Amino acid sequence: MDVVQELGEDALSKDLTGEIKHEKRHFASGAYSDVYGGDWTDASTGRVTRVAIKVLRGITDNETGLMKTRKMIRREIAVWMGLEHPNITPFLGVVTGFGPLSAMVSPYCSKETIVRYTLENPVVDRLPLILGVANGLAYLHSLNIIHGDLKGDNILIDDDYSPRLVDFGRSRILGRRGFTDAPTVPKRYMAPELMVIPDDITTADRKIEIYAFAMVVIEVCILADFVDNSGRINFVVLQILTSKPTFLVFLHQHYAAMLIQGGKRSGNARCLPTHFADEIWEITKDCWHDDPQARPEMAAVILRLEEMRLKKSRAA
Repeated sequence: MDVVQELGEDALSKDLTGEIKHEKRHFASGAYSDVYGGDWTDASTGRVTRVAIKVLRGITDNETGLMKTRKMIRREIAVWMGLEHPNITPFLGVVTGFGPLSAMVSPYCSKETIVRYTLENPVVDRLPLILGVANGLAYLHSLNIIHGDLKGDNILIDDDYSPRLVDFGRSRILGRRGFTDAPTVPKRYMAPELMVIPDDITTADRKIEIYAFAMVVIEVCILADFVDNSGRINFVVLQILTSKPTFLVFLHQHYAAMLIQGGKRSGNARCLPTHFADEIWEITKDCWHDDPQARPEMAAVILRLEEMRLKKSRAA
């Protein structure tokens, strides 16, 4: 039985097999998947939509491996298909033909990832982008869903220049059996408590993801002066010197990682756009607080970002 059949009628109604023509080569890759471009012709309306098709990699005929991969797909679809928000990439359906299991279909975002977009458009206003990410994350948290892999590479920019969260393969649902695995946050976005006592961390925690949000803010706001001539963040080391211990930001292929010497972080942010660097920096510091309980909820972060937006609109 395929993943779609296991999920029931809702998933079956989203089977787009036969309506999609896909390209032979993938245009993007993740840790566990490849993404192909394609065109979906809606059978009911005739409308053609450019789509992205996520195909899990490394699927074999081994029954144990198939069961594990089937579970991964089933979990991701179960979370993703129920989401509807302007800052969440929509789940359009599934398609077969890429192997023994279904592939997942979503709209194609031509502006690529949020980090690539901001690097290629250095004068773009970052505040609406950060606010959009915050709204998408707050929506997930309101449903007791933890994204589980929040980073710049998993935030796309749509044709309306709005950020949309994508890739729910590591998502977890608080209090729901089978969806509360231990956190698998990438190390560059990992909260300190995960590095120190990962075995003692209970199922998912919103405060862990608040820390990852702070890392995304740094990624989005980083100035082009701190990347190499190719326009890519590639082993760049930013050294910000203040009266406090040195604060190093390591950036590699759109990832950001913080190394704190002496347990303190800098109070300065020379790598950020100056017109709102201090305010953004204060929000970021609160979100990456060493004490998880001291980190704000996303609703509180959104209020502060909205205040910044209103202040900016009044000054315009």
